[in-house]
Amino acid sequence: MEHASDLFHWLPYLTAAALFLGLLRRLRRWRRAAARPAPLFPVPDATPAAWAKIAAEVCLLGGRRNAFTSGIVAAWSLHAALFLLAVGHCRAVADFPGLWAVLGLTVQDVDAFGAVAGSAAGFAALAVMAALTVRRLASPAVRVASRPQDFLALALLAAVVASGLFMRLAGRTELADVRAYFAALAALRPGPMPQAPGFAVHFLLAQALAVYLPWGKLLHAFGVFPAKAGLRAATFPPADAAGGAS
Repeated sequence: MEHASDLFHWLPYLTAAALFLGLLRRLRRWRRAAARPAPLFPVPDATPAAWAKIAAEVCLLGGRRNAFTSGIVAAWSLHAALFLLAVGHCRAVADFPGLWAVLGLTVQDVDAFGAVAGSAAGFAALAVMAALTVRRLASPAVRVASRPQDFLALALLAAVVASGLFMRLAGRTELADVRAYFAALAALRPGPMPQAPGFAVHFLLAQALAVYLPWGKLLHAFGVFPAKAGLRAATFPPADAAGGAS
């Protein structure tokens, strides 16, 4: 039991190592798959304004203009809800009293807003994931294109969000204890987990999601930019490389 307890305490570091190595492997694959220099016309625009346009297109899911409107709304809603949940989790690591003072808010105000907004975003994410799962099963075209890992990704996300909602609604979670736990992890002095209802389950599911991240489709948000960079690198090759100098 003692060895199992030690492994449990050091598991976040194994998770971080697996995530880091998995991301490195994926980045190497993206780098090897970069487009070779080729004569394209017109020459791709590589200005900051062009990259800003790409960022806006990614954020607004502009690449799915030909998809069904309901699919676009569902995908955008899920991404927005997950983004809000990720931003809200920043307070699990550090608080920002200076910012609250500038905004004229007290810690109690922020806690109350976070409880309402976090719960709303969590329930919205679960509802959208349920709708996307039904759509994958009900639509013949989408069902044929779906693979087991698509359902695995949705199931993992749903489990993480549901366990977080349970932790929030089952009892009060002391953010100070959570911050102290993560501070101890950062200092390489892992200690016991906070005694919040469901925290251990939520944290373990989040680690499972982190380990899966480099190997599944959930990394597509980061892969968009290397793909765009590869296309924009495929410009006219230099004259000497093309053999046209002589």
